[in-house]
Amino acid sequence: MSFKHILILLILIFVSTSVDAKNYYRFKDSNGRLVVKDYLPNSALKSGYEVINESGRVVEKVAPIMTREEKLAEELRQEKIAAQQEKERKMRQHDRMLLRQYRTIDDIKRTEKNQTASLNINISILNSHNKNLEKKLSNLQSSAANYERKGTAVPKSILTQIDATKDQIEENTNSIARYKSQVEVISEQFKNDLVRFKELQAMRLVEQYAENQRSLPTTTKVECDSYKSCERSWKLAQIFAHENASNKLEIVTDSLIISSKPKNDEQLGLSITRIPADNDAMQIVLEVQCYNSEAGEKLCNGEKVNLLKSEFVQYISQKNS
Repeated sequence: MSFKHILILLILIFVSTSVDAKNYYRFKDSNGRLVVKDYLPNSALKSGYEVINESGRVVEKVAPIMTREEKLAEELRQEKIAAQQEKERKMRQHDRMLLRQYRTIDDIKRTEKNQTASLNINISILNSHNKNLEKKLSNLQSSAANYERKGTAVPKSILTQIDATKDQIEENTNSIARYKSQVEVISEQFKNDLVRFKELQAMRLVEQYAENQRSLPTTTKVECDSYKSCERSWKLAQIFAHENASNKLEIVTDSLIISSKPKNDEQLGLSITRIPADNDAMQIVLEVQCYNSEAGEKLCNGEKVNLLKSEFVQYISQKNS
C-alpha cells in the first residue's frame, strides 16, 4: 500500500472517530447538585450549562438565559461601560492636545486672555454706552418733570425718547450679561485646562524623579497612602505654600496650588500638584521656581532650595498628633 493510500486511510479513521465522539452536558439540577447527562433538559437552558467531551474537557460554556429585566440591566451596564470608555478616550485626546499646544501655564493664560479680549472690549464699550444713555435718560426725565410741574402735558417726542432710551439700556444690559457669561465659560474651561496641564506635567516629573532625582534639583514628592492622610497632607501643603512662597498664591484648588512667579533673583515661586496613585493613595509633587536669570538659576541649584524641599517633605508628612 502506498504512503498516499495510508494517509487517506488515517484521515478517514480520524473523521470517523470524530463523528462518533459524543459530548455531554454538565449543569446543576433543581436541588443545586452538579450533574452530567448525555441530553440537555429545558431547565439547564435557563440555568446555564457546560458542554464536555468524553475526556471530561470543557468544550463550551453556555450562559443562563437572561430574563427581560436582566437583559435590560445588562444593556444598561454595557451602555455605561461604553460611555465611560468614550469619556476616557476624549480625555486622552484632550490631554495630548494640551501637551502639544502648550509648554507652560503662561501659554494657557495668554491664550485665555486672547480669547476673552474681544468680549471684554465689547463689555467695556457697552458699559460706557450705558453711562451715556443713563445721563441722557436723566435729562429727559428732568425735562418731563418740568412740564408736569407746570401742569403742561409732556411732549410725545420726549416720552418716545425716554422709552427708546430705556429699551436701549435694557438691550445693552442683556448683551453685557451674555458677554460676561461667555467670558465665565471660557475662563472656567481654561482653569480646568490649566489644572489638568499641571497634573500631566506632575505625572511626567514623577516618572523622571523615579529614574533620576538629581536631574530635577527643584522637584520633590511625597506619597500618602489613604484618603484621610492625603487630605491632611494637602491642607498642610497649602499652609506650606502660603508661608514659603515669596508672593501670593494665585491658584488654590483641590489638586493644584500655584504662587505668583518670582519677580527678582531672591524670590521663589511654588507649584504643588497632587495626582492620584493606586487605590486611595496620592502623590504630592512640589516644584520650586526661581527668577529667570543667572542668579536665579544658582538659587534653584543651591542649598536654600534643597533645604526647602526637605522641609516640605517633613512638614506635610507629619502624623496626626
